[in-house]
Amino acid sequence: MKSELPCAVCGNHEVDVVATTDRDGRPLRNVLCHECGLVWVDPRPSDEELARFYAKDYRSSYKGAAEPKKKHCYREMLRANQRVERLREFYKPGDRLLDVGAGAGFFAYVLSGSDVDYRGIEPNQGYAGFARERLGLGGVSVGYLQDVQDFGSFDIITINHVFEHLPDPNESLAHMHRLLKDGGHLIMEVPSSEADYHAPNKVFHVGHLYWYSPETISAMAVKHGFEVVDLRIVPGTRHINIVMRKADLAEQTDWRSLYAGSYPRIRRFFDHRSMLGHFLSAMPYTRFARKMAGYAGEYRYVKRFDDKLELIRSIPRARVDAGRG
Repeated sequence: MKSELPCAVCGNHEVDVVATTDRDGRPLRNVLCHECGLVWVDPRPSDEELARFYAKDYRSSYKGAAEPKKKHCYREMLRANQRVERLREFYKPGDRLLDVGAGAGFFAYVLSGSDVDYRGIEPNQGYAGFARERLGLGGVSVGYLQDVQDFGSFDIITINHVFEHLPDPNESLAHMHRLLKDGGHLIMEVPSSEADYHAPNKVFHVGHLYWYSPETISAMAVKHGFEVVDLRIVPGTRHINIVMRKADLAEQTDWRSLYAGSYPRIRRFFDHRSMLGHFLSAMPYTRFARKMAGYAGEYRYVKRFDDKLELIRSIPRARVDAGRG
């Protein structure tokens, strides 16, 4: 069949439908590109609908609250520390960093203990307000990636579980390429279209406009003048963590060759997924056991605190400059 939107990677319109509902059973069609294997929502909500959703409803839809609950503060502090560990591989003292999708500011809070020139942009008013008013982080502001116009001024851009939400990934990558200094790094993490830790009917969400594979995200990066420095698959979730460097050399690479063979593999992945197969595998039960163990430890820790700020401050912050002379 033909898609309404062209594939954001290769421009193709020939697609397979891989889902017709979201994880709550509401109508939402996701399609798979015959050429490169990209998955996307088609048709897509209007730009106006998306802007309203992210400004007002997105965080409540995902987290059930307009600002983070205590348990989310605990989880996001741990995740922020993990992101600092990744950042440390590419950070130089005094680097100017842009964080796209700053959320409630936990990554910014962890970095505030180090020598990082930080700026964060977050479209959700409630979460950005928590960062600014509760955590005192003036570097986090309400807005969108395109609002940042400091071209050629950032050493590092981080975009963690945000890129899959952006309606125009090509323009977003081109914009971040313009914002980076020559040789600057873009550190990104996105969900994988081949992740199997959720049941087949609990995968797709209106907020996730695109689902990438290692091949499609690499091809898109190279197409826009980036060199892929490192790509890792996160154990368990199979999230794709990719680091790119702004480099003219990447423009000479045949980016279309990077997704060769991606479509048939992803097609097979969807063909072999079923509710019966999922629940006959060990995956849902081992995941449930890990989550319950994690929740038990989380509950014991979180219940000690009545105040969110006290809870946040109790968790040691990783330092991006740890171990440097």
